[in-house]
Amino acid sequence: MKYRIFALLLYVLYLSACSQKVIQITKIKDLEQLPQDALIYIDESSQIKVDSKALAVLKNDYLEKYYSIWQEKLNPNVNEVFWIKPSLLKNPGFGENLQANPLSYTKEILDSMDIESYPSKAIRAIITTTTDVRAVPTIKPMFNKPDGYPFDRWQNSLIFVGTPVLITHTSRDKSWVHIQSSFVYGWVKAEHVGILSKEQIKEIRGFKQYVTPIEDKILLYNAKGDFATQARIGQIFALKTGSHTKGDKIALVTYTRMPNGNAKQKILYGLKSHFSPFPLELDTQNIAKTINAMLGQRYGWGGLLENRDCSAFVRDIFSQYGIHLPRNSKAQVNYGKNSVDLSTLTREEKEAFIIANATPYQTLLWQSGHIMLYIGHFEGKALIAHSVWSVTTGKKYENMLGGVVITTLHVGEEHNGTFAKSPLLIDKIGAMSDLSILAKQIQAK
Repeated sequence: MKYRIFALLLYVLYLSACSQKVIQITKIKDLEQLPQDALIYIDESSQIKVDSKALAVLKNDYLEKYYSIWQEKLNPNVNEVFWIKPSLLKNPGFGENLQANPLSYTKEILDSMDIESYPSKAIRAIITTTTDVRAVPTIKPMFNKPDGYPFDRWQNSLIFVGTPVLITHTSRDKSWVHIQSSFVYGWVKAEHVGILSKEQIKEIRGFKQYVTPIEDKILLYNAKGDFATQARIGQIFALKTGSHTKGDKIALVTYTRMPNGNAKQKILYGLKSHFSPFPLELDTQNIAKTINAMLGQRYGWGGLLENRDCSAFVRDIFSQYGIHLPRNSKAQVNYGKNSVDLSTLTREEKEAFIIANATPYQTLLWQSGHIMLYIGHFEGKALIAHSVWSVTTGKKYENMLGGVVITTLHVGEEHNGTFAKSPLLIDKIGAMSDLSILAKQIQAK
């Protein structure tokens, strides 16, 4: 009898090992026990503030990097610019119908890119509609597996209205343009970009006052009161003063695309109470408020559906404070050149080192493919704010988180398998980087 039970157990384990990953809509202990409020974890003794002079330095540094693309030369490295090409020839993946894409399908997309003619342009322009930056000139998704949602591998990033770009190329049918910006390059719809004149660029570079949203998805309206677009955390807007000021409203400079493809200045209005002078003061209280403004928002790989993934969450937070981070998580942790390797430490050593040395609300924790913001500790465990799709436990179960949350580095531990445990976030942390050190380096220039 005992043999039969043992054999049955082995059979069940065998079937489990051979089965595909199961998505679990489970309760996550961290989300039930940890208040989802970044303000309550602030340690008043570790507050960091910067003076007005330092803020001015951060502002100027950010604006120089933000607008630098208009002075840069286009990237001549075809293999780097069109990094997606090998996969289009070897890994067509799966489409929105969950069926395998035929190789002819991706070869047709590759042909539409007209890579042989790159670079064909070098035109200074500006984004006129918040839009997706794609690896290929199509809105069609590509997943590595039939159940690969939301990881559309052709989605690069979301790019906000008002972002300076350099147009470097067009698709064969002219409906898409390839752009470079200060943080990302790829394909955007031609109708979402406006070409700037030398006079317009001079005017833009002459703007002195900037503001940034302190809440997310702020509604903006035109002079007639019609809805125009949303202002997002991570955006900056030049401020239009004088006759454009209207009571409790603030006038913001944006641009629209004309039928001839040129950009035209457009003034939009929002409530003053939803904006603050750029950059915000880099202190713990403000960063916690920024985190809170995004807590609970849905995860969006590469900005899919205008949501944020892990690196966009981090980048948009610190854009408000005049720190211009790259888009990619690995580049972010290496950006400040103060990255500390944690990969050789044990779980216990790693957690102790982070708590002892990381600056709350300003230290990035990185593992391959994911980046998190350390905000402090609770009951001996490091706390993080991050935008995350799921955590895997027991090598088989994918436990959904689905967006911006506050967790420990042990999130999902309670669901780990008895016989097949998966590494937790704490096990996979490879490096950390303190952005407060980076800010001081910028201020010292």
